[in-house]
Amino acid sequence: LPTDEEIARRKAYKQGLTAPEGAVVLAYAKMSVFDELVASNLPDDPFFSRALRAYFPQVLSEKFAEPIAKHPLKREIIATFITNTVVNRTGATFVNFIASEAGATAADVIRAFTLAREIFDLEPLWDQIDALDYKVDAKLQLDLLTQLTAIAQRASRWMLRIRSQNTDLPTLIHHYQPAARELRSQLNQWLPAEAHAAWQTAAENLTRAGVENDLAHNLAALEFIFPALDLVDLAQSAETDLEQAARAYFGVDAALGLTSWRNQINRLPTDTLWQTQARGSARDDVYSIASQITRGLLARDEKIDTWHKKHSAAIDRLNRLLNTISTQSADLAPVSVALRELRHLA
Repeated sequence: LPTDEEIARRKAYKQGLTAPEGAVVLAYAKMSVFDELVASNLPDDPFFSRALRAYFPQVLSEKFAEPIAKHPLKREIIATFITNTVVNRTGATFVNFIASEAGATAADVIRAFTLAREIFDLEPLWDQIDALDYKVDAKLQLDLLTQLTAIAQRASRWMLRIRSQNTDLPTLIHHYQPAARELRSQLNQWLPAEAHAAWQTAAENLTRAGVENDLAHNLAALEFIFPALDLVDLAQSAETDLEQAARAYFGVDAALGLTSWRNQINRLPTDTLWQTQARGSARDDVYSIASQITRGLLARDEKIDTWHKKHSAAIDRLNRLLNTISTQSADLAPVSVALRELRHLA
């Protein structure tokens, strides 16, 4: 692998690792994750027993189910299969980065990623993007894969924050997955006009680039489906249904221009680990603030318009700040100021 000096030089010229170097990093990442999984209780989790069956050809899994279940190396096989599945999908740094950021183990991250993948039905989307080989520009295909990984990362971080050690994966999937699917099916009705137009525009751009129409709309919808994780808990705490929680949440998002704030946060530099974590935390804060404001509205049974009029001066001030920083170089300082002001609206 390159020396620190060579990496610094390449970074200055915006050059990355060569393919063989990337393969070496990937191999070491897999060995590290594998070792941690084998040392954990994850291979003993009944949910992951399907990895053991998937490792063998289907005819063997069906004919010799009982001997396979008693395989002396079943823990190692499960750890190998899961490691390859996750690292091949998310890259060499995904598990280590989230684990370091959250103070979690590799097994914790794998469980969180698995929840994100299942709740948002990411695997079929990955497969469909893989099937775009030679059909769309390679850069677009990589961008789409990166988008899925980003959603998985954000959802994994969210799951790590809320997951009880005593809650099994099937229970959590059953708790959140139906809401994510319902939200996707109802976006046409529940999104405000501006957000709906942004969704359609993003999908049309992908379609023009050669992506199949349904896949384009599903990929573009991910940004709006991600809040389902908060919406389930919001609806439950307010004793209301998902539709009312979603309409209130998206109304708050639109009133405060939170999509524009997230776009500004996405401009922040990620040259160092601290900068990357700061950007991720700022983005998470935007979602958290929207959730807190929505929770208050639902608890008080307050209309968006009433709340907006009450805070119109503060919202106007935030809009002026947004217009100002959008013309300047990306900087965390004004974003931090805006986040503080947004919290005061909760």
